[in-house]
Amino acid sequence: MKILVFSDWFYPGSQAGGPIQSLISLMKTSSDTFYVITRNTDLNSTIPYSNVQSDCWQQSFQENIQVYYLKEGALNENFILSIHNEINPDRVYLNSMWSPKFSLLPLKVFRAIGFSNNVFLAPRGMLKPAAFKQKGFKKKLFLLFSKFTKIYSNITWHATSEIEKEEILQKFPKANIRIAPNISNATISPQAKEMTSPFRILTVGRISPEKGYYEALEAIRTWNPKIEIYWDIVGLKENADLVNAIQLSSKESHRIHVQMHGHKNQDELKTFYEKAHLFFLPSRGENYGHAIAEALSNGIPVVISDQTPWKNLEAEFAGKSSSLNPKDLAASLDFFLNLSNETYRKWSDGALIYAQKQINTQSIFRNNKNLFNKLL
Repeated sequence: MKILVFSDWFYPGSQAGGPIQSLISLMKTSSDTFYVITRNTDLNSTIPYSNVQSDCWQQSFQENIQVYYLKEGALNENFILSIHNEINPDRVYLNSMWSPKFSLLPLKVFRAIGFSNNVFLAPRGMLKPAAFKQKGFKKKLFLLFSKFTKIYSNITWHATSEIEKEEILQKFPKANIRIAPNISNATISPQAKEMTSPFRILTVGRISPEKGYYEALEAIRTWNPKIEIYWDIVGLKENADLVNAIQLSSKESHRIHVQMHGHKNQDELKTFYEKAHLFFLPSRGENYGHAIAEALSNGIPVVISDQTPWKNLEAEFAGKSSSLNPKDLAASLDFFLNLSNETYRKWSDGALIYAQKQINTQSIFRNNKNLFNKLL
């Protein structure tokens, strides 16, 4: 089966984070042939990739993946029609909901030619309540417009969890939805971690409000650890006010040493996971959380918000999912700091066992392989 994909960013880009990882993982497990239309630059960059050619097809990291890296301004209705005629795809996959060029424009074109019943759309968490706290008025206005124009009628929605399915149905009650959970790139560690000194907390996620950094900072301010703590923050410095707030917090505490490391690729991240004792990400909403999966797979207990798909963590000795109340978050951090090495190993083992149960199961692979199967 031939799948024509539209995605704002793709490999070798990495700064867009989860949506790229999710798309790549979907492709890696499939026997279908994918034709990807994407930009020739990474997120927040105007510099074209140095190792790809623009405005032509080329094979990507896998034989069944062909990519067309577009220069700025090259994507228009005529181009989409010409690519459709050239490829003659069986399905179209849109890796975003709000993107004007890589979601709405292709959808408009395929509706006009009567092909929308073969279009799949992955909202990638963009219908979560937390997502509407950023540019919420515009998004709500667009949803009203979309219902009036029926732009999303006849398409198939790709939800990655039952939670996301419900979020889609809340906005589009008659939506046709298929569930195929995210696949992680994480490799499960063969052994648990030890409680060593100094105690290191790791946060991986772009520095923006929706990742819960304001709540994390308030928790850190209310926490009074008995020993020195090192908090490593790895992520794109997206919000200047937050960056300043983090820098200020590093000066306020004598026992909590905060360091921002900027964006890192997957290979560079390995060292941070190896050193960390606790993963901390109180995000306001996660569609999946590839960094959470990575932490659990490395045997790192997690302290995350209760707004993610990762459930029953405490019962499985894998971590704690907390409300966004700073005192609750601080209490969870303090709990892990005060564990003996023997008890900490129990939680590290729990994280590994939880990862084995929840990540990349046979049913997850099966659902992804069958995602584009015959439509009713």
